[in-house]
Amino acid sequence: MDLYLKNRRVFITGSSRGIGLATAECFLSEGAVVILNGRDKQRLEKITFELSCRYGDRVSYIAADVLSNEGIHEISKQLEEQYHGLDVFIGNIGNGKPEQDNVLSVSEWRRFYDINVLGNVQIMNKIHKLLKTGTNPSVVLVSSVIAREAANAPVGYAAAKSAVRVLSKYLSRIWINDGIRVNCVLPGNVYFEGGRWNELRNMDIEGTMHYISTNVPMKRFGEPMEIANAIAFLASDKASFITGAEICVDGGQLSAM
Repeated sequence: MDLYLKNRRVFITGSSRGIGLATAECFLSEGAVVILNGRDKQRLEKITFELSCRYGDRVSYIAADVLSNEGIHEISKQLEEQYHGLDVFIGNIGNGKPEQDNVLSVSEWRRFYDINVLGNVQIMNKIHKLLKTGTNPSVVLVSSVIAREAANAPVGYAAAKSAVRVLSKYLSRIWINDGIRVNCVLPGNVYFEGGRWNELRNMDIEGTMHYISTNVPMKRFGEPMEIANAIAFLASDKASFITGAEICVDGGQLSAM
């Protein structure tokens, strides 16, 4: 399907692996111009080279930390000077790995909020002006099914991902005045090399697979590209009358009505 994304300028945070990387490939396959982002410059260089071998010079990267003021400034500067604006922003930054056992640790909750919520808030505050001048601009934020379904995950992480949903809904009603659509994707349990589920499976393969078969009606992990397809659709002109919406891509895990 042609999503009419050719030559659209797409910036994706957390795009050096997993869902972010799959999303980059999805947009590139649709003819978009993709800017990767992460903190590991060496890894970004390697991925950019590999993708450019398949998709040409429509892929580049900005190595910067969206959690720092310096990183935000560098991203905004490069998007404005090198790309003269932005059409699509994908907020994929996130981390759900706990560092403490105490579910009510304030430092743990603050860390989850800094990464999953404020990382999106800071970058969107800075690039709003660039999106306003874009072509049919849109934003897709990546939350999690854990934001709507109590499950085996850190409480602070679930709360933070719920805040991403709230952020998406409120911004959709505000930014539509500037012609910017804002939507949200809620992935389920997605498996990829180097991801959290890869780590958990390596620690306890039997327990992990039992959890998946018990809690996911489709009885399997999701693949990064399955999430990426939903993200690309929401960002595209095919979803031109969709804003403030959220799509669960979870293999049927969400049981709430």
